[in-house]
Amino acid sequence: RLNPKSNSEVEDVEITCIKDVKKGQLVRGYVKSITPSGVFFGLSTSLLSRILFQNVSPYFVQKHSLYEKYLPEGKLLTAKVLSVTEKHIELSLLPEDTGMPSVLPESLDLPRYDAEEEKGEADDREKSEELKMKTKRRRGNSESEQDQAEELQRAGKKKIKLHLKLAKIRKYSIWETKPKKKKICPADENDSGIEVYYREEEDDDQEEEAAKKKAKIKKCGEAPRLQVSMGFTWDEDMNAVDVPALNQKEESSESEEEEDPQSKLKKQTKKEKQLEKQKKEKELCKLEAALMDPSRQPQSADDFDRLVLSSPNSSILWLQYMAFHLQATEIEKARAVAERALKTICFREEQEKLNVWVALLNLENMYGTEESLMKVFERAVQYNEPLKVFQHLCDIYANSEKYKQAEELYHTMLKRFRQEKSVWLKYASFLLKQGQTEATHRLLERALKALPTKEHVDVISRFAQLEFRFGDPDHAKALFESTLNTYPKRTDIWSIYMDIMIKHGSQKEVRDIFERVIHLSLAPKKMKFFFKRYLDYEKKFGTAESVLAVKRAALEYVETKSSIADT
Repeated sequence: RLNPKSNSEVEDVEITCIKDVKKGQLVRGYVKSITPSGVFFGLSTSLLSRILFQNVSPYFVQKHSLYEKYLPEGKLLTAKVLSVTEKHIELSLLPEDTGMPSVLPESLDLPRYDAEEEKGEADDREKSEELKMKTKRRRGNSESEQDQAEELQRAGKKKIKLHLKLAKIRKYSIWETKPKKKKICPADENDSGIEVYYREEEDDDQEEEAAKKKAKIKKCGEAPRLQVSMGFTWDEDMNAVDVPALNQKEESSESEEEEDPQSKLKKQTKKEKQLEKQKKEKELCKLEAALMDPSRQPQSADDFDRLVLSSPNSSILWLQYMAFHLQATEIEKARAVAERALKTICFREEQEKLNVWVALLNLENMYGTEESLMKVFERAVQYNEPLKVFQHLCDIYANSEKYKQAEELYHTMLKRFRQEKSVWLKYASFLLKQGQTEATHRLLERALKALPTKEHVDVISRFAQLEFRFGDPDHAKALFESTLNTYPKRTDIWSIYMDIMIKHGSQKEVRDIFERVIHLSLAPKKMKFFFKRYLDYEKKFGTAESVLAVKRAALEYVETKSSIADT
C-alpha cells in the first residue's frame, strides 16, 4: 500500500468478509475453538472458518484432546483455503498445502493416513498371493501324495508320525476339494493302515466314474479312516473345524454384552460431557476476556501479532513489539517488525509512520553502523517531511552524546533550511546546552540576517527565553529590554517578560516592569488585563498596602479615561 511500485505482497491481507477470501489463498489467523466437528479458525474479529480433522495434520488421531494440547486457543497459524461458499470457509493446515511444518510433531509416533491406505493395499496383495500359493500347493500335494505314502511304508513308525502331521495339515484341502477330482483307495486288513488320497487328472469320463464311486461309498457308510495307535481321530479335527465359527458367535455375543454396559456408561456420562463442555466454554470466555482486556500486557510474539492485526495503524503497538524483540537482543527481528510496520500502516497516518521511522533511526544508532543509519535516514527523508527527519536525527545524536555528528548535521540544516525559524532555535538550544554562549550570540546575528523582518521580534524573544534557561540571564534581560524599547506596544512580549521575571527575577524587578506597563498608553482592554495581573501578584506576594496601591492606580486610570471621554 505504501509503495505500489515495489512488487512486495502484503503479508497479512485485511479480511472483513467472506468475499475477501479466495480458494487456494494462504491466510493467517488464530485458533478459536476445537469441537467434535473440527477446528474453528479465526481470520479476523468477525470471520470464522472451519478445519476438518483430516486437514489439520497428516497423522491419524483418535483422541481429540491431543489437538487441544498442540492447538491452544489463540495460537497463530498459516492455513490454505480449500473451498469458499456463501456461508462457510474450509481451510487446511497440512504441510503440503501450507508449506509449514505439521502442527503435530513426528515424535508422537502417530500413524499416517497415507500409511493406513498403503497398509490396506499391502494386505490385499498378500491375501491374493496366499491364494495363489495355496492353489499351487494343492496341485503339488496331489501329485506327491502317492510317493510319500510309499516312502512312509518303508520308513516305519517314526515316519508315520510325520506323515500324520502332514496329513493333518492338508486335511482341509483333501476333504474340501470337489468329489469329481478325488479317488479313495481303501486299505486291506493286512496293510500297514495307511490310506492314500490322491488326485487324478483324467478325462471327463473318468471324473464321472469317480463321482459314481463316491455316491456308492455314501450309501454304504462313511469312508474308512486312518487307524493309528497314537489316538488320532478325524472326528475331533472335523469338529474342530466348526469350533472357530462357534467361538466367533460366542465372542460376538460376548462383545455385544460388553458393548451394552459401555453404551450404558456413555448414556450415564452425557451429563459429565455437558459439564466438561460448559467448563471449556467458561475457560474460553475467560481467555477471550483476558485477550480483550486493554490493560493486559502481551507476553509473546503471537500476542503482539494479534494486537497489530486488530490495530494495524497504531505506532505505539509496533514500537512495543520492537522493544519486545530488543529486550531479547533479537535485533534482526526488531528491524523486520519496523519494516513490516512501515508497509502496514496506512499512508494517510503520516505521524504514525514518522514515529516508526524515528524508532528505526534510534535502533540503527544504538545497534547498527554509521552506514546502516545513513541508509535508513535517506529513506526516511524520501517518505517524510525532510525537516522533521533532520530534527529527529539531531535529537538522537544529542541524546546519545554524539555532539560532533549533531553539529555537522545542524550546519547542513542551516544551509538547506535557511528560512525555517525552528532550525535556528534548535541549533541555539543545542549550543547553549553545550555552554557555547558566544556562538549563540553570533548565531542570533546570522538568524536575523537570514530570516524575514516580520520574524525578528519572535526570534529575539525565543533566543532570550533560551538564554534565561540555559545561558546568561543578564544578556536575556538586555534582549528583552531592547526589544520592548523598539516595540513598546507588543503586549505579548511584555507578558512573556513578566512570566520569566516572576520565575527568575526579584520582586523589585517584577514590580518595576508592572509599573512601566500600567503607565503605557495601551487599549483599555489590555490595560485591564495588566492591572488584573498586577493585583493578583500583589495579593500573592505583597502586602495589604501594596494591594491598595494597585487598586488606587487602577481607579486613577479609570478616572483619567472617563474625564478624557467627557471632554
